[in-house]
Amino acid sequence: MPKHDQKLYFISLIPPSPLRDEIQKLKYYVRDKYNSSRSLNAPPHITLLAPFKLSGAKEELSDMLDRFSSKWRSFKISFNHFSVFSPRVIFIDVEKSKELLQIQKHLENMARSNPDIFSYNYDEREYHPHLTLAFRDLSKADFYKAWDEFKHKKFEADFLTEKMSLLKHNGEQWKVVEEFDFSRIEFAENPQNKGHH
Repeated sequence: MPKHDQKLYFISLIPPSPLRDEIQKLKYYVRDKYNSSRSLNAPPHITLLAPFKLSGAKEELSDMLDRFSSKWRSFKISFNHFSVFSPRVIFIDVEKSKELLQIQKHLENMARSNPDIFSYNYDEREYHPHLTLAFRDLSKADFYKAWDEFKHKKFEADFLTEKMSLLKHNGEQWKVVEEFDFSRIEFAENPQNKGHH
């Protein structure tokens, strides 16, 4: 595929409404009070696979992600207050559950081992799941003001994630272009199915 035809994609978990709407309001608050709007270029999400260029056909990617998602069960995602990557990023912290860490690791391994589909050659680093509220366009001065406020706030919520979302950059924003369902069996309620796929 010619380089100029390559589009940017990434894979994430998106909270369902009304939780998603509540988080979106926080993003608007950060935009209006602290002049940071970059996180509004995508829906509230937890990144599973960082942005990559598609090396192969979109159909190949879709087929691979469909097979991948069907091997995983729905699992719980828990938010646990706010945190930072100083001095620019403020986010809602996400609990590092065994299921979340496993699915991210397997997805990244799949991307690295299929360079004919994924142009994914980032340095390996520890996965820190989070949901971004402010980044990049947040000035250092506003970062410290915002963190002074958010470090005292509480945010606790959880949801059952039933699918992962493929987002594509259209030149201005990230838009969900496809979703891939996990198996609908909840691991906690099905002890006979404890064995991981």
